[in-house]
Parts: sequence; C-alpha cells; structure tokens
Amino acid sequence: MIGIVVLAAASVAAAPPPHCPGDSTIEINECLGAELAKAEDELKRYLGAVRRRLQSETSDSPDAGAALADIDKAQVAWTAYRKAECDGVYDYWKAGTIRTAMALNCEIELTRRRTHTVWSEWLTYMDSTPPILPEPSVESAR
Repeated sequence: MIGIVVLAAASVAAAPPPHCPGDSTIEINECLGAELAKAEDELKRYLGAVRRRLQSETSDSPDAGAALADIDKAQVAWTAYRKAECDGVYDYWKAGTIRTAMALNCEIELTRRRTHTVWSEWLTYMDSTPPILPEPSVESAR
C-alpha cells in the first residue's frame, strides 16, 4: 500500500510542466526538447556576454585573460556534470515512458540554474551599475 502511494506521488511530481501539454509521450518530449533548446540558447547568449566582457577587460587586467580560460574550463566541467546527473535521472526512470521527460526536465532545470550562476558571477557588478544582461529566470521546468 505504501509503495502505491509513493508511486502515485512520484507520478504527480513527475508530470510534465503545464507549458508542455500533449496527448502523447512523443508530443511532450518534443515540447521539452524545444524548452531545452531555448534554455541552452539563453546560456550561450549569457556565456557570449561573459566572453565579450572579459575580452574587453584583458588590456586593463591581465587576470581577465586567465578568467576567460577558467570560464571555458568551468563550462566543460559543468556540461559533463549535467550529462552525468541527468543520465542518472534517466536511468532511475528508465522502466517507464516518463524517462525522457524526466531527463529533459533535469537538463532544463540545471541549464537555467547555470545561466543564473553565470549571470550573477560574471554579468553583475558589486556597485549599483546595472547588470550587462537581465537576470535570467530560474523557474523550474516542472
């Protein structure tokens, strides 16, 4: 009985987001794939702004060049982390048709969080100077 309650609660929590309606698993997965593509495009835009900022500051600060190399290393490491984390989510749910949706939700959420981290660490200022780009949403994909 407890297992049924836990399974039912998990299926409610794992439901696709309301902005990804669909009559089939395929339709929901396609929608989530499009959401992931948007999140990845936004991350690329924010990383591009970081690179432009650091490149423009390289002549004034030699440390900006090192920071630029570090942000690239961090992105490679983060990409590997996201893959491992969301592959684990997929494996956990692989017995059900929801596996792809759960993995895509994982990727969307981690990508949005990464974009916010990039924004807060690299595109804002310690004083009242407005940020280079607006604060990105970290709204959950679920």
